[in-house]
Amino acid sequence: MVRLETVRRDAPWNWLKAGWTDLRRAPRVSIGYGLIFVTVGLLISVGLWFTGGATIIPVALSSFALIAPALAIGIYQVSRAFERGEEPRFRIVVSRFPSRISQIGFLSILLLMLLFVWIRAAQFLVAIFAPDGPLTPGPFIEFMLTDPAGLTLLVVGTLIGGTLAAIAFAMSALSFPMLVDQDVDAVTALVASFRAVIDQPFVMITWAWLIAFMIVAGSVFFLVGLAVTFPWVALATWHAYRDFAPKPTV
Repeated sequence: MVRLETVRRDAPWNWLKAGWTDLRRAPRVSIGYGLIFVTVGLLISVGLWFTGGATIIPVALSSFALIAPALAIGIYQVSRAFERGEEPRFRIVVSRFPSRISQIGFLSILLLMLLFVWIRAAQFLVAIFAPDGPLTPGPFIEFMLTDPAGLTLLVVGTLIGGTLAAIAFAMSALSFPMLVDQDVDAVTALVASFRAVIDQPFVMITWAWLIAFMIVAGSVFFLVGLAVTFPWVALATWHAYRDFAPKPTV
């Protein structure tokens, strides 16, 4: 149904290098796009803090990794513009919607469903393992690291969150760039993405770990670093898509 090229095992590092080159060529567009979502994330975090939902902030931040591929559609247009010999402009990036926007919307809904599952799972785990746990971030972190119930919550939550993140990665590794670039349906794009993960697991596991590291590193500095790491990863993802060069087959 879909044919993929075989890529080198060290390809993820080349994708990051190519993504960084594109970021440096269009820093205002790329980082400006990233700042939009950083601002939204900060507003959500502040809102949760002042409404007594501080313990939910880590869940909300980790949820970003699940839906980030759908949010990166505009960033893919930066690398695509360079390939066409065009100058990326912010107005074009945010307004040039792909022709397969309905298919992109369908995949985005699937990622949102995973997000809702993660939020519900986190609420359930807290209710089970920490019904009387502290609600402020500092004491809650101490509870998770020192109390047996907190440690269980941390381990189980990490396993569930990691599983959902792996599913989201397999779904979106190539699918969104493919829908931006080709006239294909969502099912074909999903098959291409899953095949890349199944057929070349070493490459894609390496890529998944690099993405996770970049997202965590960007989140450490009060989310501000995500203004750089988010568009950087998105641009690198476009080059990953180009390397695999998925082609529908009859």
